[in-house]
This record gives sequence, C-alpha cells and structure tokens, in this order.
Amino acid sequence: MAGCAGSTALLRQELAKSNTQTVLAFEETVYNKHEVQEGFEHYVGTTYQQHDVASAQSKDAAMRALTQMVGRFPNSHLTVRRTIAQGNMVAVQLQWSPELQQVSSVERVDIYRLENGRIVERWEVAQNTPTAGGSSSTPL
Repeated sequence: MAGCAGSTALLRQELAKSNTQTVLAFEETVYNKHEVQEGFEHYVGTTYQQHDVASAQSKDAAMRALTQMVGRFPNSHLTVRRTIAQGNMVAVQLQWSPELQQVSSVERVDIYRLENGRIVERWEVAQNTPTAGGSSSTPL
C-alpha cells in the first residue's frame, strides 16, 4: 500500500513539473519572443478561457488582445520570479517590463489550469510599479 501512495505522489510531482514547463514555455513564447499565435498553437487547448476583470475572453479574443499588446510594446519582456504548481494548476510570479515612461514594470501573478498538458484557463493579478514621478494607476 505504501508503494502505491509513493508512486501516486511521484506521478503528481511529475505532472506539476510538466505543467510548469508548459506554462513557462507559453509565457516565453508569447511575452518574450512575441510569437502569440505559435504560443497558442503549441501550448493552449481548444477550450481556453481567459478570465479578465473587464470581461472573460475566448481563445481567439485572447490571441487578438495579446497580439495587439506585443505590437504596442515590441521591446517588452518578462522575468519569472518563481512558480508554484500543484497538479493541474500552475502559478507564476513575474515582472513584465513594457518600457513605458510612467511605468517601469508590472508585477504580476498568472494562474493557469491545464488539461492533458494544455493550458485551458488563465487568471491574472497585476500591479503597476511606477517610475520616479509616475503614477501606479496608469492602465495598460
């Protein structure tokens, strides 16, 4: 019985590790390489749902919004600070630098849910970090 529990725990660890690698590859592809379509093709499932404060977005709407964003900020990049994973959920704490005068960076936590190794849901919590003399309430 103990061997079965140990192998189940090992499988959960491997799933969390694999899901974390998928999420990090997605964020690298979309936010650093600015290859939005490729990121969605390789790492996102067909039933993707972007949970947004303003409105929930489908996969196509999220792709359009991210394509516009990386087009507006062609020199932007993100730096991953840490990840936390449990089963099919992965959280990533990161810093996104849009290179705006009034905002030096955006501190963000992205939370993903995966099914069968593909991202199917995403939530985001973000806070702008002002530059000297800037305002932290500047919307992106």
